[in-house]
Amino acid sequence: MCGIFGFISNSISESDLLYSTNFLKKRGPDAGGIYYDPPVGLGHRRLSVIDLNQGSQPMFSEDQSIVVVFNGEIYNFKKLKTELGKTGVEFLTQSDTEVIIKCYQAFGWKVCLEKLEGMFSIALLDKNLEKLFIARDRYGEKPLYYTRGSFGFMFSSELKALNSFFYKKKISLKGLNLYFSLTYIPAPYTIYEDVYKLCPGHYIVVDYNGNYEIQKYYDLKKIVHGGVNKLITDYDNAKKTLSKLLFESVEERMVSDVPIGSFLSGGIDSSIVSAIMAKISSEPVKTFSIGFKEKAYDESERAALVAKHIQSDHTLHVLGHEELLAVVDEVLAYFDEPFGDSSAIPSFMVSKKAREKVTVVLTGDGADELFGGYEKYLGLYYATRWKKIPTVIQNFIKNVISLIPHTNLTNHELRKAKKLINSASLASIQRYIQLSSLGFSDREKQELMMVDYYQSSDSDIGIYFSETSFLSELDSTFYSDINMVLEGDMLTKVDRMSMFNSLEARVPFLDSKIVDFSFRLPIHFKIQGKEKKKILKDTFADLLPPETLTFSKKGFGLPLRIWFKNELKSELLELLDYDFVELQGIFRANYIQKLIDEHMRNHENHSVKLWVLFVFQKWYQKQRF
Repeated sequence: MCGIFGFISNSISESDLLYSTNFLKKRGPDAGGIYYDPPVGLGHRRLSVIDLNQGSQPMFSEDQSIVVVFNGEIYNFKKLKTELGKTGVEFLTQSDTEVIIKCYQAFGWKVCLEKLEGMFSIALLDKNLEKLFIARDRYGEKPLYYTRGSFGFMFSSELKALNSFFYKKKISLKGLNLYFSLTYIPAPYTIYEDVYKLCPGHYIVVDYNGNYEIQKYYDLKKIVHGGVNKLITDYDNAKKTLSKLLFESVEERMVSDVPIGSFLSGGIDSSIVSAIMAKISSEPVKTFSIGFKEKAYDESERAALVAKHIQSDHTLHVLGHEELLAVVDEVLAYFDEPFGDSSAIPSFMVSKKAREKVTVVLTGDGADELFGGYEKYLGLYYATRWKKIPTVIQNFIKNVISLIPHTNLTNHELRKAKKLINSASLASIQRYIQLSSLGFSDREKQELMMVDYYQSSDSDIGIYFSETSFLSELDSTFYSDINMVLEGDMLTKVDRMSMFNSLEARVPFLDSKIVDFSFRLPIHFKIQGKEKKKILKDTFADLLPPETLTFSKKGFGLPLRIWFKNELKSELLELLDYDFVELQGIFRANYIQKLIDEHMRNHENHSVKLWVLFVFQKWYQKQRF
């Protein structure tokens, strides 16, 4: 796991290259290296995981014509070495980086990428062609930012390394509006105008003049379309296939020359991954979880139950409000742009704790999107039943719900009920857009933002849903979430918070063979009535305590509603001060004051909206606009 930076430019010096690369030290604390031969500069920071002695970067081909810097892991590199070895290709190291070079030389760039199974952002310079090839993995596990400006073409694993090379005060309206709708900014956008994220499954070709072209090498839509025509109808065979694929994926991701463990939240996904690791490993698996002193948010007993069952070497760290609040500023700042998923804070804490004992962890991310784990996936189920209720009774229920105050006891169910009722009468794509808009709906954004800053984000949020009209509503939802929610939110959170602590996180559920397989399953294999992730539970039930299969999903929730009334109240009011907001000119101060007032009086729970505003204002202050 590493961080990479580079450019095609005649105006960036070698010292600038070294300076910018060193912004990525948390991603790669073990070593650093640069290649500088104008107009090309490539920088690398290394977290040593595979081939500790010979895997240094930049890495060169034997004739020095190919130069690579690489962030990530290629899980099938040993298979590719065997394949290439049969054609006479020889290797000098045990690293997966050398496999990338040999694979490129043997097959060319696009075919090489199609053969790689892993998480990565790669920059490969071919001196003979005078071209730089840059790629991002299929699902966006590893980040890659780029910009083309007066300095030339630049790219990096994180925005912070690009800070000197673009105009930071130019906010992207597209990025701004997506953030306030989704609470995060998905690829290809960032909060800055003219700075972009490379979309998953894409690559860039840059010439020595800085001109570039973007191409796609992995098309999930084709995979999904093919899956629809090859549906698996035998449930028992489906379970056997899923078990085989996930065991193989976990085993591949356990290859490491440094200590390895797993995150164990107590939820079904991380429990399955940890249990499989325990089956494969000859030693007790190191598992890590955090607990909360606030019991409503605590899953530590669930995690302890699984840890005992699989006999792991379990580490539990129980957190209080003070410990979480103490890291808010540094966590938010590390993202370099507004990121409103508050579970990043506990994710940071569990990564920090794990790094004390291991360098690599496996996680359960991706299972929700592939096998139907989110509550929003029941939106169609509830909508169908809601429509059968007479209008008079519907109106009565809505009126009653509007009168119930938000308290510790009512908050969760009230928010869920309001969201589902509001989406019940909508068309499929509109229901998806609304249930995905965790921040502000389009109507609410019009009330929040001044005219010059508001843009509708509906078409951008629904873009993947709209291109899969051949799918059912739920399959279109899964497809959209893999493209947008995984990349923009879940994987971003895991990558930044683990790398902040120089910890590598690997995601077994995102093996491409498992993704392909998931789209060959009928919906009722995944969701049956209100039961989510049915096939996952049925397939791996024998590995887990029976109680685990009936636990409701919690996630890393934070008591934001309470914080904004107590510990964070003064800072919230300062950041959203009426006069400051008026002077800022982005938001309508009256509307923000209305949100604050309704929240403080328990009339509505605006904790997510206020958190999104809080995070943005913290970012905005650092920009010194």
